Amino acid sequence: MSTMIVQGIPVAADSLLSQQQIHQLVSELKQTWTWEGRKIGRIEMRCAGRMIHLLVYENPVLQCIPLNLSESEGKNS
Repeated sequence: MSTMIVQGIPVAADSLLSQQQIHQLVSELKQTWTWEGRKIGRIEMRCAGRMIHLLVYENPVLQCIPLNLSESEGKNS
């Protein structure tokens, strides 16, 4: 299993896969996930016989929203 960065995404891929196969799969996954509004965090590709298992992890979404305590206290009174 080798690890590389493909199109800005960390990819761990089985050594049986060619660079061309890896890049093609990453492109297809990235296009599909972007269309769905999701962001890929990392990908694992493993060969099992004549199948390729793709494990795709979504990037967590973290959003910070400022809390204005004076407004919150006024509404609760």
